Amino acid sequence: MLKPFTNQSPCLPQDPGWDDGFGFGYRELDAFWLARWTQESGWEAGRLYEQQGASLELSLAANVLHYGQAIFEGLKAHRTREDKIVLFRAIDNARRMRASAARLVMPPLPVDDFVTAVHSVVRANHKWVPGYQKGSFYLRPVMIGTGQVLGVAPAQEYLFYVFGCPAGQYMGGSRVIVLSAAHRAAPYGTGAAKTAGNYAGCLRPQKIAKEMGYVDALYLDARDDFYIEELSGANFFAILHDGTLVTPELGSILPGITRDSVLTVARELFGWLTVERRLSIEEVLSDAVEAFYVGTAAVLSPVTTINYRGIDYPIADGEPGPRAERLLQALTAIRLQEQPDHWDWVKEITI
Repeated sequence: MLKPFTNQSPCLPQDPGWDDGFGFGYRELDAFWLARWTQESGWEAGRLYEQQGASLELSLAANVLHYGQAIFEGLKAHRTREDKIVLFRAIDNARRMRASAARLVMPPLPVDDFVTAVHSVVRANHKWVPGYQKGSFYLRPVMIGTGQVLGVAPAQEYLFYVFGCPAGQYMGGSRVIVLSAAHRAAPYGTGAAKTAGNYAGCLRPQKIAKEMGYVDALYLDARDDFYIEELSGANFFAILHDGTLVTPELGSILPGITRDSVLTVARELFGWLTVERRLSIEEVLSDAVEAFYVGTAAVLSPVTTINYRGIDYPIADGEPGPRAERLLQALTAIRLQEQPDHWDWVKEITI
């Protein structure tokens, strides 16, 4: 049974141990947010619940368990040098979740409800937001179909919940591999939605890639098996010899929030030429001077080597490049309020 979270609710002792280092994994903290939707009443007013020992009860016939109505988001809060807690582009995550919900015939959650939920979870767990430059507080909003279904059909009941965890480095590798006969998404499929099934399909290719000494698989398109799409959970970029910053066009890939942030900073802050178009693997191997992948969890990490058809190809000299580092520094500075935020991306959370 879920217990509502109040100011008098028991909380975990405050001993995060930031200086001991921590990775990217689930931790049971003090509070999480949950709201229910039914066909009769729509979205109820969500609220915080005690997270310690909490669990969800699902029917054996819950849609999510066999027809896979499950979508999620990922975003981060940070602590600034002035000890403020700030959140990055939560409204954009809310809008993307609505788009994912539409693709899977799930009820759209109002943007204001999404923002209220993530702010409330950060506020209730504020002591677990790592100190300045010690890490981040990763938030995971989730929506699942809980209504009982036997024939293929959308559920008639849904849960939306949000939990958070202090987080360190997520991926941290620079070598990727193109695996034959492994594709992440197909044209007109669900690649542009942040649905759980997309990631389930990436588990085996990612496992194989890691066993072979690479951080992840780099997926090519399912139609021609020639154009780069993305990694299992990150968007791909290349900087060509002429200085153009290129990233695969949208369609069957996820419209990443960090992807859009990189394009905006490069174009509007640095004045670089940015292009979204089809990007072949051969063009990257022959013409790229830098490559990198981006995502909320991964942030921005260089790609120094791509294995294609059994051969390791270094990108330029095989070392991380200066332009990717410049982008990372700019994004970090904007998120931490150390550089002007011209796009109103960063919101302070009052405790």
